Amino acid sequence: MSLIISNEASCMYCYKCLRNCPVKSLSFSDGKTKVIEQECIECGTCILVCPQKAKSYLKHISQFEQILGKPFLISIAPSFFAHYDQPYKVISLLKKLGAIVVQETATGAELISKEYENEFSNGKTVITTACPVVVNLAEKYYPKVLDYLAPYVSPMTAHSILMKNRYGDFPIVFIGPCIAKKNEKSNVDIVLTFEELDEFIQKNKFKIDELPDDFPTPPYPHRARMYPTSGGINHTVNGEYRSHLSVEGLENISSIFSQIESVEYGFFIEASACVGSCINGPAIRKDISLLEKRRRIMNHIEKMKSMESKVIISHPSMNLSRTFHDKHVAPLVSQEQIQEVLKSLGKDDPKRQLNCGACGYETCREKAAAVVLNRAEKEMCVTYLVDKLKAATNRVVEESPNAIIIYKDKSILYKNKAAEQLLWDIPQQNLSDLLKQIASHPNQVYEIPSKGSFFIKTFKLPQDASEVLLMVDMTKERQQEERLKIIKQETLNKIEEMLSKQMRIAQEIAGLLGESIAETKSHFVELRKFMEE
Repeated sequence: MSLIISNEASCMYCYKCLRNCPVKSLSFSDGKTKVIEQECIECGTCILVCPQKAKSYLKHISQFEQILGKPFLISIAPSFFAHYDQPYKVISLLKKLGAIVVQETATGAELISKEYENEFSNGKTVITTACPVVVNLAEKYYPKVLDYLAPYVSPMTAHSILMKNRYGDFPIVFIGPCIAKKNEKSNVDIVLTFEELDEFIQKNKFKIDELPDDFPTPPYPHRARMYPTSGGINHTVNGEYRSHLSVEGLENISSIFSQIESVEYGFFIEASACVGSCINGPAIRKDISLLEKRRRIMNHIEKMKSMESKVIISHPSMNLSRTFHDKHVAPLVSQEQIQEVLKSLGKDDPKRQLNCGACGYETCREKAAAVVLNRAEKEMCVTYLVDKLKAATNRVVEESPNAIIIYKDKSILYKNKAAEQLLWDIPQQNLSDLLKQIASHPNQVYEIPSKGSFFIKTFKLPQDASEVLLMVDMTKERQQEERLKIIKQETLNKIEEMLSKQMRIAQEIAGLLGESIAETKSHFVELRKFMEE
């Protein structure tokens, strides 16, 4: 099952996720959006930037609830102390729920840092592999970088191995700020983000304030508590400043990866997918600054100094090595297919390829390739939509049976077919005066001799203050109206004639009809009134 989940009902197709996705591992087709799992590096950027909250990630709160009440082990990421206002009370809660050990993942980071130091001592460039997103990026998109990756497991995995060796085969729960950790292969049974733990606490209405403070379980790290901060790994390995480089953000890392072979001098490269490192991970709180988070970690370090005697010193006999695999798959799209899509978008001319990035892709050619692969739709292109709308609008205006004229001052800027047919025989020097006269009768029917009757509508174009004159031909309606009047008048005349005739007959036989003559006249008067109305 995909780690990143899409809620299609909430997606409004703003393409913000695609614009921000560093590897474009999102598909938009047939009115549906989804993550391309085999290409996703699980950085969580799409979740963070989506304004409609249409992206989320797989959560494991229910699995965590199933192990409660039984012995289990917890590894808390170093950024735990940056996220929580009362971290020691939260540790107390975790122990109360059944955790026999709540230990700092920084202990595993301490072990991995020793391996980093040994690896870098060989003099070649080494890239850290503590960040699973960085590893995903290298394996799926930059396989040439694999030889430079430090061949060791992450601090989370190293810590889980240590805990299994020390405490036995109990379920291990890791709690941290990273989504990608959920798919990292390790001895960890359940990975919870800080968001998930917060959700669990709120759901059960635990009263954190009423709990006592409790410290993490020893042994403790020596320098690795700074791991989740910018330069934290370099600080832990305590190497030479000139050869150490901290690179944060996937755009910067991609730039380094693409040029890695051109670097001759050996560098120790600390790579973090998140700008600000792990204390700015996708599932850590964003309502406090990086400075405040770093200060909280430094406060924790000061608080734990009294327990330095319990620091982990020796390297246990554990295998912390790992291998990496080339998972890069290049989609097969021919230049002919790309050119065909560009032509259908009206972009076969390179000058029409704006490469504006509004659709989410960096270039029009990338977008065209995505269309070929059914990952994108033509309508995602704003300029294509605008051109399509303009063409449709122009067709409607041009084929309209009503005369449409656009003019400014005394210059006529545009006439549709109906206007051309209507005004073809009027001299140009007289036309502007006629239009001015016609426009002076807005929302009225205006009679043009030998042309007919027209309902007049006028308005201005906001861009250049041009006048638009719309003339709806009412000639047939007026003719029908006149015919109806004639029919009505003829009917009234017939009634008048019939009434007069009846009156004469009535007078001749007045003696016989008596009062009925008055009634007859009344009925005819009513009939006449009805017809007039």
